Amino acid sequence: MLTWVLTLSLAIITSRAEAHTTSDYQLNLSVGGTALQGTWDVMLPDLAGAVPLDADQDGRVSNEELTRSGALARDYMLAQLQVKADGQSCTLTDQAMQVGKKDTGRFLRLQLAGQCPLTPSTVQVTSRLFMDQKDTALHRGFLNLEAGGRASTSVFTPASITAEVTLARPGAWQNFLTFIWLGMTHIWAGLDHVLFLLTLLLPTVLKRQGGHWQPVGHFREALVSVIKVVTAFTVAHSVTLTLSALGILTFPSQVVESVIAASVVFAALNNLVPLVQERARWAVAFGFGLMHGFGFSSVLSELVEDRRALVQSLLGFNIGVELGQLALVAVAVPLLFWIRATVFYRRMVFAPASVGVAVVAAIWLVQRALPATT
Repeated sequence: MLTWVLTLSLAIITSRAEAHTTSDYQLNLSVGGTALQGTWDVMLPDLAGAVPLDADQDGRVSNEELTRSGALARDYMLAQLQVKADGQSCTLTDQAMQVGKKDTGRFLRLQLAGQCPLTPSTVQVTSRLFMDQKDTALHRGFLNLEAGGRASTSVFTPASITAEVTLARPGAWQNFLTFIWLGMTHIWAGLDHVLFLLTLLLPTVLKRQGGHWQPVGHFREALVSVIKVVTAFTVAHSVTLTLSALGILTFPSQVVESVIAASVVFAALNNLVPLVQERARWAVAFGFGLMHGFGFSSVLSELVEDRRALVQSLLGFNIGVELGQLALVAVAVPLLFWIRATVFYRRMVFAPASVGVAVVAAIWLVQRALPATT
């Protein structure tokens, strides 16, 4: 019974988690004297959840529907955005509206132009986009702000709707710290990455003897297994994150997200019916970790407009991912080791959690493998 309760709960919570970029939006602004220029890209499925764009309720926003209701989307977006120069409000209007498409789906782009009352030393940008929706936590925005040849990146979340960027001094160090935080929050918010890692960690405090799982005798034994798995995962996703961010090797987002979901299914099933030997578990982490790296890069590649800052941003983002990952391991492994020898762990945690994760990841796999309809 617990297995099905866990599975149902996870499925309800994660049923909308089809891809990392589905609920992200991108705001690019440049400041030149008192003038503002920029673009704002928002995914159409997200807008359709906030504005009645899909008139016939067929799950897809057609070009005809967008022609009739596009002004509603534009007005809704602009009403959620505010820009200030040293505390004084700037005007901001749209110059054009167009629809674009990337491998994660169609998006609406507004061409923005504005005027500030003075040449700012500090710019405050506030975005409340989708903050009036029930699924607020699923939405996140990224701001690229350029001024004087320098670019700065900020993140909008429900807990942080205002970004304040100081233009009077170089923002390299601040930008580096921003990307560290972005990397940490990305792995924490990426439930598929978290479940893949935790599912690999579940058996590290156990060993198979006589066809059955038995608790390891010493923490060192579990720690060695954890180090192998985590190191393999880290090396793999660091390599492909770098290759993808530098534009050397890329894959379509739909393929990447589908394989990531498949990796979670495989890791969970491997706990129930061992498909690879214990000593090869690190190889599973490495093999699938390569594709997880491409998933991490999907955020980074859209954020770094200034290619001169790419190496610094890549380093900060990767450090953030590793710190976020280590935080998860530091919390999970001691707890798992503490309860490893209990009946509760083997019967109420290990197997039920693996079943639940496998079911939810299978739902993700189906969702991500099917072509987008909006």
